[in-house]
Amino acid sequence: MRLNPENLITFAMVASEGGVGAAAERLHLTQPAVSNQLRKLQGSVGEALYRRVGRGIELTGAGRRLYEEARRLADALAAAEETAAALAGAETGSVRIATSQTLGAYLLPAIVAAFRKEAPGIEVELESHNTQRVLERLPECDAGLIEGTLRGTLPPHRQVRILGKDEVVAVVRSGDPLATRRALPPAQLATSTLIWREAGSGTRERVEQAFQEAGVVPRMGIALAGVAAVKEAVRQGLGIGFASRLALLHDSGTLVGISLRPRVMRALTVISPAHPSPATARFLAFLQGHVAALGILSP
Repeated sequence: MRLNPENLITFAMVASEGGVGAAAERLHLTQPAVSNQLRKLQGSVGEALYRRVGRGIELTGAGRRLYEEARRLADALAAAEETAAALAGAETGSVRIATSQTLGAYLLPAIVAAFRKEAPGIEVELESHNTQRVLERLPECDAGLIEGTLRGTLPPHRQVRILGKDEVVAVVRSGDPLATRRALPPAQLATSTLIWREAGSGTRERVEQAFQEAGVVPRMGIALAGVAAVKEAVRQGLGIGFASRLALLHDSGTLVGISLRPRVMRALTVISPAHPSPATARFLAFLQGHVAALGILSP
């Protein structure tokens, strides 16, 4: 059985409004047109969905069951129309994004610059934090971008989407004997002096997990706040660091990223309101499309 979606949406409106007349007014249709759609729907189902009571209607048992599905269809269509209108019509507004330091430093600036040319009336403000702090800032921001998947309970009225995947690599100086290696197992790094990100960093969490899964206890070395500090420490010969491949995209060539074995991959996750503002919806759609066009992140 194939039901006409338009007839289902009309049925949902009639049921929610309690009558054909009110539904026709909401749908900008004539009452005969609404009644005709209801007749066609009942003919397709083969069972009465409602009975007339005075000037209104009363759903039958079958009608109540079908109404729940029809209402979900109507809600999904309304949400899609709202998003489409937001994307097409948002010309002004502001968007505050809390982002991890890697994305904030090495991915988003170019995307924000391109977005500003397309939508000059929308102001985008970036806050750069480690992953833990990004999650703490979500109530005050329009969206958050983190490295890794969201753990625990999703904040109320928020949704999650995966922007892409990134790789965490060991970072060495270009002249280091390890620089020619294609991959390094954690066991080979265990006795090296390692440069870690600060506690709360998504990068540090994934590297610690890789060592744990390999059954290796690494040397602590030093811990530094921020990707730039880790890169500079490696340049100065203080040890081997860990960073996203994104952080090496625009490097001068003084640093080399080497995959761990097995590779350490992580999702890049966008957390946004279930019903974002028009400006936020437009920016997030631009972000998704721009990243896909760049092709710099694994799908």
